[in-house]
Amino acid sequence: MKKQIAALMSAVMIAGLLGGCGGGSKAPETTKAAETQKTEETGGGNAKGESKGEENTKGEENAKAAETENGAEKTDPGDIESWILEDDTNMSGTVRFWMPFKGDAGMNDMIAEFNKTYPNIKVELTSYSNNADGNMSVNTAIMSGEIDVLGSFDLNNTYKRWSNDLYLDLTDKVTEEGISLVDNWSTDVYQYNGRIYTFPCGGLSYYVCINMNAWEEAGLGDIPEEWTWDEYLEASRKMTKKDGENVLVYGGTDYHSVDYFTYPKQQVYGTDRYYDDETGLSTFDSDLIVNSLKREINAENVEKIWYPKSVYRSDSIQTQQTYMSGQAASAVNPNMIRFIRDRENYPVDFKTAFAPFPVEEKGQTNYMSGVASFSHAGITQGCKDEAAAWAFLKWYSTYGSKYLVIAGHQSTWRGTVADDLVSLIFGSEEEAAELIDVESFKRVVGVPTNPTFVETQMAAYTDVTNTINEYAMYAFNGEMTPEEAMKEAAEIANEAIRKEQR
Repeated sequence: MKKQIAALMSAVMIAGLLGGCGGGSKAPETTKAAETQKTEETGGGNAKGESKGEENTKGEENAKAAETENGAEKTDPGDIESWILEDDTNMSGTVRFWMPFKGDAGMNDMIAEFNKTYPNIKVELTSYSNNADGNMSVNTAIMSGEIDVLGSFDLNNTYKRWSNDLYLDLTDKVTEEGISLVDNWSTDVYQYNGRIYTFPCGGLSYYVCINMNAWEEAGLGDIPEEWTWDEYLEASRKMTKKDGENVLVYGGTDYHSVDYFTYPKQQVYGTDRYYDDETGLSTFDSDLIVNSLKREINAENVEKIWYPKSVYRSDSIQTQQTYMSGQAASAVNPNMIRFIRDRENYPVDFKTAFAPFPVEEKGQTNYMSGVASFSHAGITQGCKDEAAAWAFLKWYSTYGSKYLVIAGHQSTWRGTVADDLVSLIFGSEEEAAELIDVESFKRVVGVPTNPTFVETQMAAYTDVTNTINEYAMYAFNGEMTPEEAMKEAAEIANEAIRKEQR
């Protein structure tokens, strides 16, 4: 039987963490998603199938059933505010808040806003690096009693902290105050052994940035409110400019990370892109993933209408550089906002419009249109002032999480308002209109009430991630065909997954 959320630390790391936190026996590593998957599975079917036919019908039925569970189709989020503030907002205390983002990336403004409500709670911000060394330092600091509230990035890191007792169990507090995870953050899958340790309050919104000058020059009409990959590629062809074989402007580009061609799995099924919903094994050799890789390679290496992934990796450049410089007329991106607002370092003479992440086929539910959970916040076992930390955690996870947009991330709280985001990023709608199409921004970027995907599996996650990145690059560089690369990647990933499941 497959393991759900099963990426474990090494034996040495586990021993060190358990020793620092008091240890204790644990129930089997599961999340609520794992416990209920057979009856409420979001993706349904088998990810090895195409995104159509009988399998897809089953997948869509299961997905629609799960959307209500995850809050994606709820128009009335219920009571999402009455529980947030403490009865005594004049309470005093100190909260040591650790977060990867620095003060000038929205955190100072967030804390200042918090202090308007809680003037006597001092929040001390410490920014850490979200890499292996930085996260190891965070774990050490928790065990040393140096952190009260922690914003943890990536589910992999968060899971390790759940499973090793580094976060306080919030379940009783959540129950006592009647806090609904679904009503507030659209999903309740991010639990460990049926217990709640963090709120999934920070996320990423995936969209296509469009240079409006290039779009209008190509005569492409209205900015799409929904579109397929075929339609996006056709728009990319029309925006591409060449001088013979020399490409002057690429019509589009995928994000610079290697594995973005796997994201259509999440768009179609609403679940993990790396893992098959039914077997727990790799999806890398599925038709959906292979065809997505072939599509990107054709756009980059054959038609030359997309900026090449091979150049991104060989030259260590990123999507914001190609898009903001005008080398690419459009770009799949989750954080371009932070660069658009930075006029000093990225001066431009065009406005940016926003279109949703494309779908495989018209009429599909687009599980890439909402805000997917990326960061989770909770109170640590080393907390010195639990009352102040609880007051801050509730405020940050709701009202305060909108400040994440300044750093390019978004709030997953369903009470977040698009008008607030525009003002935070650009100062006002009038100032925003100088740089972006405000209407399409509000429609596409950071909409927490839109459908989104959830992650429920992490077996051999590091090995699986390394494998897809390595073998995808063989295909991007022309050293293997997409079919060969993904077949071999799937075999290696499956071996690692089975080894961990033993």
